[in-house]
Amino acid sequence: MRAPHSTGTAPPRTAAPIDATDCHHHIFDPRFQKYGEIYVPSATVAEYQLFKRRLGLSRSIVVAPSNYGTDNSCLIDALQQLGTTAARGVAYVGPQVSDDEIKRLHEHGVRGLRIYLDKNQVPTHEQVRTLGKQAADQGWSLQFVGTARTEIFVEWQDSILNLPCSSVIDHFGWLPQPAGVNSKTAQTLYKLLDSGKVYVKLSGLYLSSAIGYPTYSDLDEVATRFITLAPERIIWGSDWPHPMAMGKQQMPDGAMLFDRLAQWAQRDEVFQQILVGNPDRLYWAD
Repeated sequence: MRAPHSTGTAPPRTAAPIDATDCHHHIFDPRFQKYGEIYVPSATVAEYQLFKRRLGLSRSIVVAPSNYGTDNSCLIDALQQLGTTAARGVAYVGPQVSDDEIKRLHEHGVRGLRIYLDKNQVPTHEQVRTLGKQAADQGWSLQFVGTARTEIFVEWQDSILNLPCSSVIDHFGWLPQPAGVNSKTAQTLYKLLDSGKVYVKLSGLYLSSAIGYPTYSDLDEVATRFITLAPERIIWGSDWPHPMAMGKQQMPDGAMLFDRLAQWAQRDEVFQQILVGNPDRLYWAD
C-alpha cells in the first residue's frame, strides 16, 4: 500500500471509523504550480487518494498552501475532483477580500480561511476581526498558522478569543521544545481551548518535535494534555505531502501518525470524536 510522500507501506494498526477525516492536507498540482517558498513537484488529488486509501480515511480538508498566494484555483479544482461530501476546503485570501468572493468560495466547498501570523501578507488585528465577521456570516472558522521564530500566539490570544467565529490553531501552535507543556505557547493554548471557541489541530509533528522521526514522542505529553482538556475541540491532520519536511528531514510514516493519534486518544469514543464528530461540527454543519 505504497503512497507518495510517505514512508512505509503497511496500513495503520488502528482501524479508521466511518467518516474519519484528515483535517489538514495540501494539493500541489503541476497544472497550477507556482514557485513559492516550497517547491513540491507533484502532490495531486490522485496521489493523495492513494495515501487516503492506505490510512482508511473517508474525508479530508484541503488546505491552501502559501505557494499559490491568494489564487485558490488549485484548491477549488481539488474540491471539484474530491466532491464536497468527501472534502471541504480552507482558503487563503487577502485581508481585503470581498463578500462576493467569500460567497463564491463557499459555493465551491470552502469552509474556512487561513491566517498566517508571521509570513506572507500578515494582517493587522483589526483586519482579522473583519475576516472573522465574514467567516462568521458563512458559518466558517479562521485557521491560524504560527511560526518557529517566536511564540506568537501569546500576543494574539485576546484577538482570537474575541472573534465572532470559531478558530483553529494549526500544527500544535508550533509549540517550542523542550519547554513543551510548560511553554508560553502551551499555556496560551490551554486558555484558548478553555474558551469553548477554539480548536487545536494535532498536525505537523516535525515542526515542534525535537526528537523527530520516526516517533516524535516528545509531543506525546502535550497531545494527551490537549485531548484531556477539550476532546470536543481537537482535530487531527496528516499535513500530507509534508512540505516542511521536504529536503530537510525524513518523511513521516502516515500510518504511524494515525496510530499515534489513537495512542493519544486512549479511548475509542474520543478517537472517533476527534476524527468524525469535531470535523462534522467545523466543516459539514450545513
